[in-house]
Amino acid sequence: MSRVIHFEIPAEDPGRAANFYKQVFKWEIQKWEHGDYWLVSTGPEDDPGINGAIYPKEQGSTVRDVIEVDSYLEFSEKIESNGGKMLTDKMSIPGMGFNGLFKDTEGNVFGIIEITMIYIRKHFDAPVEDVWEAWTDPEHVKEWLAPKNYTANVVKMDLQEGGSYLNSMKSSEGEEVWSTGVYREVVPNEKIVSTDSFADSDGNVVPANHYGMTGDWPMELIVTVTFTEDENGTLFTLEHQGFPDHKMSAMAEVGWMESLDKLEDHLKKSK
Repeated sequence: MSRVIHFEIPAEDPGRAANFYKQVFKWEIQKWEHGDYWLVSTGPEDDPGINGAIYPKEQGSTVRDVIEVDSYLEFSEKIESNGGKMLTDKMSIPGMGFNGLFKDTEGNVFGIIEITMIYIRKHFDAPVEDVWEAWTDPEHVKEWLAPKNYTANVVKMDLQEGGSYLNSMKSSEGEEVWSTGVYREVVPNEKIVSTDSFADSDGNVVPANHYGMTGDWPMELIVTVTFTEDENGTLFTLEHQGFPDHKMSAMAEVGWMESLDKLEDHLKKSK
């Protein structure tokens, strides 16, 4: 079932509107790096409710809700075939997915969004230093960097900005997948940003169809991980951007969750 996950508020002056909502409701609001669009957080991630945005009024004059869908193409066709009307072409949101606007049978305007980015928040009952070591020491990484029924046979890491990595994951049936990337940002015990590409065993970047993947894959994706100390251990976040569609990102998210569960078990055994 598709749910409303986002709202959009039109404003003559988005900065003025942002200040209004900050002062009145204590919302956290910051300008998006890709344009005149202000991202709104209405409360903690774990609390009920949705977040939204403020946008210039020349892009629309009504408050809009945005509905998450598994496939932009599928739902745009459903909207048209059931008496609605798509108002925009499919639009790309850098790093996040695709969206568009439609009008329902009663003239109401909504948005739909197909999210292709993976975003994971996970708490580890271990100090930041231990989680960082488990993420950056190849001997530790071999113990967890693979989903269920896979093992990480090769883990090579040159953990510095401009350095690269090369990993191999092998299934219980013998299927082997290699990946490589370059570290763009490394802040010890805080943050790592790297590219992520399919590779051959020599570390050469190969297209996704080398491993039978379908879809319009880019040659590299972006992975950002953060490590934040909290009173009970470490808050870990992961963003994986660049998937061609939600179906592929959903499959990859399952793999990441299984790997992170293995990391959690590894941290407990290492105490």
